[in-house]
Amino acid sequence: MCGIMGAVGSPDEVREDCLLRGLAGLAHRGPDDSGWHVIRQSNPRPTSIFLGNRRLAILDLSLAGHQPMQDCDTGNWIVYNGEIYNFREIRSELESHGVAFHSRSDTEVILKAYGKWGAGCLDYFRGMFAFAVWDARTRALFLARDRFGEKPLYYSHRDGLFLFASEVRSLLQTDLVARQIDEVGLMEYLRYGSVSDPD
Repeated sequence: MCGIMGAVGSPDEVREDCLLRGLAGLAHRGPDDSGWHVIRQSNPRPTSIFLGNRRLAILDLSLAGHQPMQDCDTGNWIVYNGEIYNFREIRSELESHGVAFHSRSDTEVILKAYGKWGAGCLDYFRGMFAFAVWDARTRALFLARDRFGEKPLYYSHRDGLFLFASEVRSLLQTDLVARQIDEVGLMEYLRYGSVSDPD
């Protein structure tokens, strides 16, 4: 079990001190390694992207599996929690297309698959996962979970700041998320057992 966390927003909103506090709250999910990286972009407008990970090393125990991980060919970055059961088959297919790898981790397979197929990479994955890829070309964040939602992924979006994490508690520990109950959402949950998409 690993833990991931991230944020996208203006440089004033993406506060590293707050986000590191939230990442520390995920320490119990990944005792083997911890990492974070901030990407700063100025075009088309100033934007900061924070990606953080608490890692429980399962497949590649070396430092080559450290996260956040960057694909040097595309410039894309990833944080990931889970396991892709068929990552060896996907890796072989990517290698047949000339894709080179630098680790034995399924994290790198996801990153390279996204670089090759974009969002279509999800059609290849069999497993349980939650991950975020910062796409350097499109300058957009891509978030994904497995079809059954086995790996948790929570998010908050308000006033131009987008945050995500493996646990709600980590989002709250940043003090960047309002601690107030959405009464409409609560009523929907009590009535229907789920909450509708936000407007």
